[in-house]
Amino acid sequence: MNKILLSAAVCCALALSVKAQTREINFKHDAPFKEVLAEAKKQNKLIFFDAYTSWCGPCKVMANTVFKTDSVADFFNQTFVNLKVDMEKGEGPKLKDRFDVAAYPTLLFIDGDGNLVHKIVGSAPVNEFMAESRKALHPENTVYGLEKKFNAGDHSEATSLAYMTALETAYEHTKMGEVAKVYFDALPQNTLLDSKNWELESRFLFDVSSKAFAYLYGKSDDLKAKYGAGKVDMYFNQVFGNTIGSLKKAYASNINLPAAKNRATAMEALLASSNSPSDQQQLTALHLAQFAGTNQWDQYCALINNTLKKAPAGQKPNSYSILWAGMEMVRSAPVKYSTTALKWADYYNEDKEDLFTQILASDLRKMASKKLGKTKEAEAFALNSENLRKQAAAQGKMTPPIMNN
Repeated sequence: MNKILLSAAVCCALALSVKAQTREINFKHDAPFKEVLAEAKKQNKLIFFDAYTSWCGPCKVMANTVFKTDSVADFFNQTFVNLKVDMEKGEGPKLKDRFDVAAYPTLLFIDGDGNLVHKIVGSAPVNEFMAESRKALHPENTVYGLEKKFNAGDHSEATSLAYMTALETAYEHTKMGEVAKVYFDALPQNTLLDSKNWELESRFLFDVSSKAFAYLYGKSDDLKAKYGAGKVDMYFNQVFGNTIGSLKKAYASNINLPAAKNRATAMEALLASSNSPSDQQQLTALHLAQFAGTNQWDQYCALINNTLKKAPAGQKPNSYSILWAGMEMVRSAPVKYSTTALKWADYYNEDKEDLFTQILASDLRKMASKKLGKTKEAEAFALNSENLRKQAAAQGKMTPPIMNN
């Protein structure tokens, strides 16, 4: 009886809680941006801009929960001019480029002159969202206010850490790395291994061209002894992976390419003398990115072929790095190179018990066959990949991502 009464009480409480939430943020949906700017300027308010897409799950969560919380609705309706824009429709694509929206949801705070005042990326619970949103009313504490202070020469610990934290929240990782480089490069090197600085470095310092990063890499054995090999290796691999990723992005967009090339050169210099298999794999991936970015596909193929040739007997190179590189080549290179990619798939065909590798090889065969005009073969490999993924799922094994082709 007590359990029934308690259950009924809980249900009533939930019902009352749901019923109590009757208000929501009043958005202007896809309204002309110029008109919203004019209204914000007239009312002397900031615009709260919800940049979303129809397929974004976290966007829907924010819309159906946080934005429908009474306290949030009351604050935003009173304080801001609220605008909601689908980034894939109407003015969305142009506004996406204007405000450098790269992930969803991106929540922007913009003044009546069109200047970005504050930026939040990703979903958040009510309390966290409200605390972060209130910063927009105090520009000196926002990413853009802190940027002005930092660029004016205030590189103090308080300003630098606040700025890097704000950039992290805004998903501005490239700029965060640039700020971290300035801050940590100015610290005495004998303090860089201290626990306080190490925690901050492993969180913020992702610019491989930083003097501080080079020092840390040279002291990797000391770091591992103090903080554990797993965490230290993960940090360095993440930095190197980000360097390669930013280089690919820079080649594709032709934006910030000189800076990306500079970081790539620094990475080459650090890894050139390393005998670590992990480091050599990263170096190979970097060179492949350079060859792909400059359309040097003969050199791209030669590097992979040489990597396979030099592998010790019974120790094949990591299948993901080779086969994924093959798919990237098939997607971007002239059709004749797809025949070479099929040979790389054959090289790994013996690994019958490794489902992950089998799926990658099948995916590569599918893409290469499709590009070569072999439609029936491509369809057969697509079905094979699907069946292998189902088999892996049934066994609880991880499967590789699907390359868009």
